[in-house]
Amino acid sequence: MRTRFDVGCVIPMNDEGDIFRPGTVVFDETGIQYVGSPEACPAVAERTVAMPQGILLPGLLNGHNHAAMALMRGMADDSPLFEWLSHHVWPLEARLTPDDIYLGTLLASAEMIRSGTVGFADMYFAMDAVAAAVEKTGMRAWLARGLVGNEDPTGEKLAEAVAFCQAWAGKANGRLQTMLGPHAPYTCPPEYLARVAEAAKSHGLGIHIHLSESRDEMDQMATLYQKTPIQLAHDAGIFESRTLIAHGVYITADDLRWLEGIQGGVISCPVSNAKLGNGIMPYPLLKEAGIPVGLGSDGAASTNNLDMFLEMKMMAWVQKLSGHRPDAFRAMDALWAATRGTAQVLGYDGGVLAPGRPSDFIVLDGGRPHLTPEWDVVANVVYAASGADVRYVVVDGRILLDDGLITTFDEEAVAAEARKRQALLAKR
Repeated sequence: MRTRFDVGCVIPMNDEGDIFRPGTVVFDETGIQYVGSPEACPAVAERTVAMPQGILLPGLLNGHNHAAMALMRGMADDSPLFEWLSHHVWPLEARLTPDDIYLGTLLASAEMIRSGTVGFADMYFAMDAVAAAVEKTGMRAWLARGLVGNEDPTGEKLAEAVAFCQAWAGKANGRLQTMLGPHAPYTCPPEYLARVAEAAKSHGLGIHIHLSESRDEMDQMATLYQKTPIQLAHDAGIFESRTLIAHGVYITADDLRWLEGIQGGVISCPVSNAKLGNGIMPYPLLKEAGIPVGLGSDGAASTNNLDMFLEMKMMAWVQKLSGHRPDAFRAMDALWAATRGTAQVLGYDGGVLAPGRPSDFIVLDGGRPHLTPEWDVVANVVYAASGADVRYVVVDGRILLDDGLITTFDEEAVAAEARKRQALLAKR
């Protein structure tokens, strides 16, 4: 069905830097048909949504997540990374069933849709359950079965991961894409990373991996291999395929030679990196080297909140602090990272509104007191707005959030079941 949105402002995130006031977007399931001023719009629509104070922009993309970990939100907070993983997260994950993971993904999806996220890159296990949940929600996803090389001596799990990728790639009208997910160099030895790299090349798959996240990781890799995680991944052949590097906090100038010509890029997770005390990604270094940078949340167990508006704020704040200058990272830089930057890392043609591009966008209620008055709409979106301001979410031409109501599944039933499941998990 062709639908038209007439709003107070459209931020298309195009190369020309256009902002239309008022603005109109016309779309259907095949893509966007028109973006521009309402008086120049030639298209006739079957449904029109008028929101005079609405701010319409590309949907946000969460470049690094473990969605099902929404079931662990608030568990073992304020613990160091390796203690948090080994003493709390991994023991609970060993008790999760595919049904738990399906439910956790639905729970995370409700939060993401409500806060303006249209797609996410996910690394976890029981990925058939994750894919089924995403298919139901109507979101986009780039899914990777997490691989722990230390627990896969025969390569059985790697073979399962390849089979998952082949089974689900392009499903749900192309909304589902698949990748391989070696967890990190401290759980995947170099020889295992090399096997993953070879499988990725053989099957034309991208790779999603945690690299250079913490000081402990850096020290461990230096002790074991006399290399940085980036060099270790390079030498194993990881970067010969499109690679999504999660975190990248400790990427150094010396690492840039190993990243030269990389397809993909780095996804910063500033809230998680701050909460776990890991540090700040060197954005100026990567920008100068021409390495794409996107934005993600990490799982709700470490970041507590999947609201990408919070991630945009935090990224801007920490980069300003790191650079000791308020102009070291601007509002538009943050919005770019959460839309076009992440899309570039993923190799996706979304993140921008233009005819022929995917019909993926969100509309905020710009009439709320904290968004009034409006001196700079992009500054308001990044520094003042939150996910609670999102009223409409459209993915692949389908309205997933319609005037504040999720249309594809029963979020109240999901939340109720999640509360029951928490009690069961605590007893297992």
